[in-house]
Amino acid sequence: MVVAGGVGYFYLTATPPATKGSTLKIGMTLSQSGIFASLDGNYTHFNDAWQSYVNSHGGLADGSGVHHNVTIIWYDDQSQHDLAVSQYHKLAEQDNVDFLISPYSADIGKDLIPIAQADKVPIIMAEASTAGMWVPSNPHDWAVTSMVPYWQVDFTTGWSGGYFSMLKQLITGNPNTSPKTIALVGWDITWANDDFNSSLHLAPQAGLSVVYQKLLQPDFTDPVAGFQAIIPALKSANPDIVYLATFGPVAALWMKAASQSGFQPKQWHTIEWGAAFASITGPLLASHTTTEAFWTPSFSSQQGSSFADEALFNQLLTKAGVTWYNFQNIELRMIIFQMIAKAVSQASSATRANLNTALHQLNMPTVGGQLVVQSQGYGTIGLVPVQWQNGRIQTLFPSSLANATYVFP
Repeated sequence: MVVAGGVGYFYLTATPPATKGSTLKIGMTLSQSGIFASLDGNYTHFNDAWQSYVNSHGGLADGSGVHHNVTIIWYDDQSQHDLAVSQYHKLAEQDNVDFLISPYSADIGKDLIPIAQADKVPIIMAEASTAGMWVPSNPHDWAVTSMVPYWQVDFTTGWSGGYFSMLKQLITGNPNTSPKTIALVGWDITWANDDFNSSLHLAPQAGLSVVYQKLLQPDFTDPVAGFQAIIPALKSANPDIVYLATFGPVAALWMKAASQSGFQPKQWHTIEWGAAFASITGPLLASHTTTEAFWTPSFSSQQGSSFADEALFNQLLTKAGVTWYNFQNIELRMIIFQMIAKAVSQASSATRANLNTALHQLNMPTVGGQLVVQSQGYGTIGLVPVQWQNGRIQTLFPSSLANATYVFP
């Protein structure tokens, strides 16, 4: 493939194509209201930027050299499960899309794979992967995700595996100045539960004592109430670190409530930040908070064959008028578009079946590193620990990507 302007190695130059094929349709829902709106609402602008870039550069070429423009069809699911499921039926059965992309929530996403299976349309699970999706009792022949099986108790694949690997290294080398205790609090929902249970087992392996643990029932109408009730117990446990397994904005509300109640651990760790996090906490409370990300602008080195299209990603963010600092995890959307482009290039013709086969055989560099789709359907894109320092998100670990040193407390 020809590199266009130094970016986009999967994409074509603006030279008019010799053979033009059908327009490829990509379907998804995006929450423009409700609990997920601040997390994925502005993906609409990123979609537009990518679609415009591809079509203005000749489209995507399949393995036979036929060029395809792309169009993205999306509906507002209003953060509602039943509405989203009905919209994915429409995308697959009436709009006849060639690819489906899951919405933000795993609680919605878990019920979309059966649609993909029944209608035989490939679906890429975005920020909606969870352990229950990738088991033999839930067929997933038509589903893939770029992400590692983050629910595993593993320092490599666990959602917070990199974070606990970093702490294990610190605790082993400098036990006197490293954190010693941790409390884990989360919402009892799919992926948050996955992360909670994985980290509950990884923390002791890293050398931390778990002094408190609690899974709360989710409450979208009053997300602070359940956490507010356990603040006295957290105070009594007096952990060095409080690990929050919930949505980024909800974690921010919990942190703010704790601070207002006079509870401030030495450090907060949340499994994600996402949009609105820092604006809720304010800069003082956000300072030195840690989390994980799939990519950050502060990766110290993107050299080597395992990374690709970082320049294009930044170009698309600028075109979309959004910043990564406000939409962490938007890199997963870029990886999905990279997956689509690569799958088209490897399919002899752009049928659903051929595209699905190509997706399941992907072995490619992405903005987040090398992606190899495993036989189970999940990939190899993991997370790295980052920390809010001086108003910026800095990469802490591993040393090959780190541009800053972890600060504790």
